[in-house]
Amino acid sequence: MLGWTTKSYNRIFLNLARVLRTAGTSSEILRVTLSGLSGESSAWPTDAQFSEAWLSGNAYELTSPKVVHILRRVGEEHLTNLSERITIDSPLTVEHIMPQNWLEKWTLPSGEKGLSGTELWEAKPDDSKAVATKRRNDLVQTFGNLTLVTQALNSTVSNSAWITKRPALMSASLLPINQQLHEHVTWDEEAIQKRGKDLLNKALKLWLGPSL
Repeated sequence: MLGWTTKSYNRIFLNLARVLRTAGTSSEILRVTLSGLSGESSAWPTDAQFSEAWLSGNAYELTSPKVVHILRRVGEEHLTNLSERITIDSPLTVEHIMPQNWLEKWTLPSGEKGLSGTELWEAKPDDSKAVATKRRNDLVQTFGNLTLVTQALNSTVSNSAWITKRPALMSASLLPINQQLHEHVTWDEEAIQKRGKDLLNKALKLWLGPSL
């Protein structure tokens, strides 16, 4: 997601194994050791770096199993001690809430239709529709716009407008990460950014960054 190289991972984990054998295995020793690494090929991303990538990076570039795992774990953070514990046995797929192919059924915030690839290529840099289209294309790929559904539901609602997709998600999915969507009467750039921040807050509690 951050686009950092993984070429040094073998060396990092070999060194980590030596440290843990010597100093003992504990989450604190693990965190301190990883926090001491530096350089793009070795460093542990800070909360600020992780947050920037989460909110603006192309999450869909990750493999589907990784995105499914991340969203399932973050989704579980919506549960409280008042919530039932439900086991989901169905295979889940990654769904774009606002479709990647949004041009036909999702207008821009201005109410205008977005630009196609060719139109974007030909548009002037300061063209307001081009700017809005590019911004939307970027946000569509972020975690704020991704969720989990069964393959059957995915095939049914994939490119639908929000007025169709929202009730389908509410009635067919028991996942907390989808039930939270009921508050969004409209689904637009503002909604994507808000949900992205909500999910990020849960992710930061799940996966701690380097110790200071």
